Amino acid sequence: MSEIKDYIDTALNSEYTKVRTLRDTSVNTIYCYEKNDTGQMLVFIKSANRNDEVFRKLKNVNTVPFIPRIYEVSSEDDFLYVLEEFIEGKSLADYFSEFRQFSIGEVKSILFDLCDALQILHGLGIVHRDIKPENVIIRNGKACLIDLSIAKLINPSGNDTRYLGTAGYAAPEQYGISQSLPTADIYALGVLANILITGTHPTSSVPKGRIGRIIKKCTNIQTAKRYQSAAELKKALAKI
Repeated sequence: MSEIKDYIDTALNSEYTKVRTLRDTSVNTIYCYEKNDTGQMLVFIKSANRNDEVFRKLKNVNTVPFIPRIYEVSSEDDFLYVLEEFIEGKSLADYFSEFRQFSIGEVKSILFDLCDALQILHGLGIVHRDIKPENVIIRNGKACLIDLSIAKLINPSGNDTRYLGTAGYAAPEQYGISQSLPTADIYALGVLANILITGTHPTSSVPKGRIGRIIKKCTNIQTAKRYQSAAELKKALAKI
């Protein structure tokens, strides 16, 4: 039996109360627990997508406030188990459904935070592969990137063996054409920025000015013509 299942059977179930089901599919079961005496929130993940190495790389890394902290990682048979920090806040998808449009200044601030999140991930050799409004939580005014369920370690010698990601946000190479590298996440940031500003995919229209040029570079079909790192993108954004 895995360490986390032991923990759930003892401390988690005795000291915490299950308060919410965040996802329940054939691939991922995700619950939110609240500590009975302090109110601390934890997320428990049971996943059939065995990207154990991603969560092990992140375990106990200080990612605050840009990525949930990973406390425990374990596995048995066909499942991965993870305990991670619960990020309290509202998703960009929720904000977008209410306001329908963000200012360029607001988007710049969000992208700054997401670039910081990606510098942590990419620095550990991890590509997120599913950046979209639902996976960005605004907590205390800062953007936090969540849901590492399809993140993977960079392996430049191979291609993605199967398509994973969200249509419209996923870079072309995520369709199994080639290996997903940090530039795949840069592509998704460009799509995200364009949708927040204009409500449309950059293949339809982009805003005028420097932000539009940045978005076009992020979403270039050729990976070599995109920004090659989150730091490079952040430097370009600082000039807006």
